[in-house]
Amino acid sequence: MKRLIIYTLVLLSFTSAYAQEDNRYQNANTLFTEGKYNEAISAYSDILKTGVESAEVYYNLGNAYYKSGQLPQAILNFERALLLAPHDKDIRYNLEMSNMQITDKIETVGEFFLVSWFNDFKNKTKSDTWALISIAAFAIAVLSFGTFLFSRGRNLKQASFGAAIILIVLAIVAFNFSASQKNRLTQRNSAIVFEPSVSVKSSPSSGGTDLFILHEGTKVNILEELGEWNRIDIRNGSEGWIPASTIEVI
Repeated sequence: MKRLIIYTLVLLSFTSAYAQEDNRYQNANTLFTEGKYNEAISAYSDILKTGVESAEVYYNLGNAYYKSGQLPQAILNFERALLLAPHDKDIRYNLEMSNMQITDKIETVGEFFLVSWFNDFKNKTKSDTWALISIAAFAIAVLSFGTFLFSRGRNLKQASFGAAIILIVLAIVAFNFSASQKNRLTQRNSAIVFEPSVSVKSSPSSGGTDLFILHEGTKVNILEELGEWNRIDIRNGSEGWIPASTIEVI
């Protein structure tokens, strides 16, 4: 009886916490629809401070920043939303619209079309879904291989063996897709420039030679960290050093 009471109390506490979180989200959405963007920003940010990571919250926070004219913050949160939901077309569209308004128009280094197609296909769904596909494909492959071992018909043996091989390959590919996307979430090495302009240096010091200038909202990749400096590169392949305080990690 005591255990039942304890389990009931625990369940009620989880239910209450979930309801409270849901109410916070609805309240933030209401503030946004009423045009109270700064208040909505505070409300969405409070949700994230509780440790919740949600593509929907990041997306709506990005929209609130965009509506209030804070472009770097909008891009940052759209990028964070895209990490959690790489298949979401609305997030991609709003991110592209935001990037069209920043100062730096950086051309991407040419990428082999098969690599581009491969990455686009990988981003069609999220890490957990690829993991489920991998598990399902492996389980069916085991069943197919069992059919191959124990069946007597030649055609059935050939078909089950072929299916097992294809499914094993699918399971491996899906697992790698899942691991790749999970790695993007855990090892975040991209950032957004938050200063109106920052000089990229040839060395990690203020006395280094100025190589080029970046402006707020530009996305960079962090290659190395050294004290208060980060070595970065951008999509056209250029690289150099900037103060860590000038960027916000995605």
